[in-house]
Amino acid sequence: MAHFTAETLQFLHDLSIRNERDWFAENRNTYEKALKAPFKAFVADVIRACAEREAAFAELEPKHCIFRINRDTRFSKDKRPYKTHVSAGIAPGGKKSGDPGLYIHFDAERLMIGGGAYWVSKEDLYILREHIASQPEQFNALLGAKAFKKTYGTLLGERNVRIPKEFQQVAPLCPHILNKQFYYMAELPAAHVLQENLLKVVMDHFDAAKDVRRFLRTGLQSG
Repeated sequence: MAHFTAETLQFLHDLSIRNERDWFAENRNTYEKALKAPFKAFVADVIRACAEREAAFAELEPKHCIFRINRDTRFSKDKRPYKTHVSAGIAPGGKKSGDPGLYIHFDAERLMIGGGAYWVSKEDLYILREHIASQPEQFNALLGAKAFKKTYGTLLGERNVRIPKEFQQVAPLCPHILNKQFYYMAELPAAHVLQENLLKVVMDHFDAAKDVRRFLRTGLQSG
C-alpha cells in the first residue's frame, strides 16, 4: 500500500499558493490526515529499514528526524509561515547530529533523496580533510563507483578557494578536499511519492551511498 495519496501533493501545491496562517488553520485536518500522519509513518518505516542495515539507526524515532513545517521567520525577509515541503534527516543521533545519514524531502513537484555531511564545523572539517588526505585514491574510487555515480552523479557542496598548506598537494589528485560540505542528492519527480515502491526507491538510494557514507562517518569520528 502506498503511504501517500494525490491529496498529499495537492495539499502541498495549495500551500505553495496560499501560504497563510488562516488558510493553514482552515485546512489543518487535511494536513494532519494527508501529510503529517502518513509522513510520520513513512519515516518510521525508513528508520526500520535503515536499522536492518546499520544497527546505529535502531534507537531513532520519527520525532528525532522530522523537520517542522513551520518556518523560522525571525531573521528572514521572507515572512511566509510554512515550508512548502516536508523533510526528514534520518541519522544516528537525529537530524541535528551531523552524522552522514539519509535525507528525504518532497514538495508538490519533486522528491529529493540524499545524505552526507552538510553542516561541518571548522574542527570537524580539518579532521575530515586529514582523513581524505590519507587516502585520496580510495575517496575518488568510492565517488566513482558505479552505483553511487549512477544514483547521485557527484559529490556536492561549497568549496574553499584556499585550504591549509598541508592539504594543498592533495587537491590536484582529489579536488573534493577543497569542499567544506560533503553531500549528495538525487532529484526525482514527485509522482514517485505516490507509488507503492517508494520505500524501496528510498532504500536503493541509501544503499548506493553506503561506502561514501561510511568513509565520511569514519573521517568525522576519527577526531
